[in-house]
Amino acid sequence: MQLKDKKSKIYTPKPSVRSALIMATCTVLSGSLSSVCAEEERDSTLSRIDLSTFYYSEEERVSVNTTHVAVENDLGDDEFVRADIIYDTITGASPNGRIVPLDQGSGGSIPFTSASGFTLNVNDVGSAGKKWLTEFTDKRAAIDLSWEKPMTRTLKRVFEGSFSSENDFTSYGAAATLALDLNQRNTTITGGLAFLDETVSPGSGTPLELSIANCNETAPELPAWANCNITNPRFGNGNKRVFDGVIGVTQVINKRTITQLNFSHGVSLGYLTDPYKLISVVDYNLDGEEVLILYEKRPDRRVRNSLYWKTVSQLSEKKVVDFSYRYFWDDWGITSHTIDYKYRYDYAPKHYLQPHVRYNTQSSADFFHNALDSAVNDLPQYASADYRLGKLNTYSIGLKFGKELSKNGAFTMRAEYIVQSYSGASLPDMKALVYQGTFAFKF
Repeated sequence: MQLKDKKSKIYTPKPSVRSALIMATCTVLSGSLSSVCAEEERDSTLSRIDLSTFYYSEEERVSVNTTHVAVENDLGDDEFVRADIIYDTITGASPNGRIVPLDQGSGGSIPFTSASGFTLNVNDVGSAGKKWLTEFTDKRAAIDLSWEKPMTRTLKRVFEGSFSSENDFTSYGAAATLALDLNQRNTTITGGLAFLDETVSPGSGTPLELSIANCNETAPELPAWANCNITNPRFGNGNKRVFDGVIGVTQVINKRTITQLNFSHGVSLGYLTDPYKLISVVDYNLDGEEVLILYEKRPDRRVRNSLYWKTVSQLSEKKVVDFSYRYFWDDWGITSHTIDYKYRYDYAPKHYLQPHVRYNTQSSADFFHNALDSAVNDLPQYASADYRLGKLNTYSIGLKFGKELSKNGAFTMRAEYIVQSYSGASLPDMKALVYQGTFAFKF
């Protein structure tokens, strides 16, 4: 199979190696601008529509239902426009940062405004008797528009805009990408910039960072700095801006193998704290009894970097391997390593199976604490018990099935099982299932 066959069908059971790899640039530019540099081996006479449903369910925690519609229209002369429309419903309970008590019996309660905007009591009665979980319901609608047009025979530009809205959150984004083909299109240099403006607006206001959410009135002693007469101070919306840039090179190795290396750099500025996350203050002289509950606080600046390497190789007419590695680091002290491997096997004409394994390991942020010690005289400058900022390991295993329905259509479905374990946070392992089905056709 020739890597540069621009007329090859995108639904053939033997996928283009080049097409599979160029998508990697998008994954490191910006999480919310997913199609900013998407490129596929398109049929120049057809447009395309994808209909996808996605279901994600954590054991006794969060469930997500997603509907995704993507429409791409060929304007001629290799010019394309694309629209992605996404609608999510999210329900369940999420760890709020409080310690997991050894005794799930009686305990205090605090009024707490959830992400869905209503007030509930976080206590031993709610969230299946687990006060370290907060129940919530949320909905999200998002749209992403992109326009792709060649500037010359070897230079392509892509512009993109996005909008996302939740009950308490809005996001606006824009991105631009240039891709230059060299060396008879065996080498592609890609560069891109992206910008996001995000606002979080809790229903009852944004809590003051490290302010007291609740005091344990039965505690024999409270920290000297604690003033339980002043609780739940609030201010207006929290705003942040995110800037991302990426530069990458894609190289055809031979007729069956292609590789890509990307470097991305990003800066986030503004309100980076999660207004719904808490942190416990405990008295270790009283067997770790929770005496105070505070709202977390994160720095107002974060610098992120990542290196991403991906190689796709067609071993034979029926077998394709897809391997990637990502190294991430930031100025919060977090580093992570991610390895992803897919093996596609065309077991029959127009049918394939693709096993998938993924492993991620992450260190904790410098200011991550499972809890704060009440004996300390002063509060730290920053503190968070959010498990997503702690040391964790994530394992995924899955299987994808694909079938070509006709010359211009295809169906795929996949299932994944995910286990996430925590070394820093005192949480039980998270176990989740993912199901996704997609219909794609051209017209």
